[in-house]
Amino acid sequence: MMTQDFRKDFYLLLSLLDEKEPFAFSRYNDGEALILSNQRVGCKGEWEYNPRKNLSFRADLRKSLLLTDRRFFYGVPSWDTSPEMHRTVLRYIKAPLSQVTFAALFANANHDLFLQEYLPRIKNWPKEVCFIGNSKINPRLIREITGAKDIFPIEGSCIRFWEKNKNAILGRLDWMATRSDHSLFLVAAGPLGKILIHALWEISPNHVYLDIGSALDPLLFGKSTRAYHKDPQNRSLVLKWRPKDEA
Repeated sequence: MMTQDFRKDFYLLLSLLDEKEPFAFSRYNDGEALILSNQRVGCKGEWEYNPRKNLSFRADLRKSLLLTDRRFFYGVPSWDTSPEMHRTVLRYIKAPLSQVTFAALFANANHDLFLQEYLPRIKNWPKEVCFIGNSKINPRLIREITGAKDIFPIEGSCIRFWEKNKNAILGRLDWMATRSDHSLFLVAAGPLGKILIHALWEISPNHVYLDIGSALDPLLFGKSTRAYHKDPQNRSLVLKWRPKDEA
């Protein structure tokens, strides 16, 4: 299904959204790669991973890479920007390459297209839209921009939030995923989002689970939070896959 072409895979995923049949897209970028390598990493003001204290989180993140269901798709760091991180994430994935594409599929040169093509489809989703993301986002804005009816706020550091509230979180996810079918789940919860999408799929593979990351941040936070939101060079970057002759 996926071709490892930055633009083609963007539209392939869009065609799956148009089919309105269940699928999941979970993105593992540089931060997740560093967690898998058990290195200290964080996102300023959002979360921090400590190699000595958060190994259970790393274990759950690694387990989230083991699904092989044909409609579960993984995104990994691009080779041309992070070859080592590209290798790191790929080595844990059990699914074939036909289920693997770029983690930054909604960023860089695809970001304007994401807002143009995906956002209207999200807002017009015929069934329920659920949003899982930062508790600092105004719920009114979430509803206005995405059409979400159910909002699950992630409070404070997503890593601490998971480690302290794992059973309660899984219970909330079970309710969200089993009360109906064909909902659209939008997940913007940093590295925790990958664990949540994996858990949701195992609870019920009857929905669409989309890891949108920071793609909607300028609309939801009212400001740019990543370089590709504002830097023209970054926003025009077309990412490349690993060349076939590279080990």
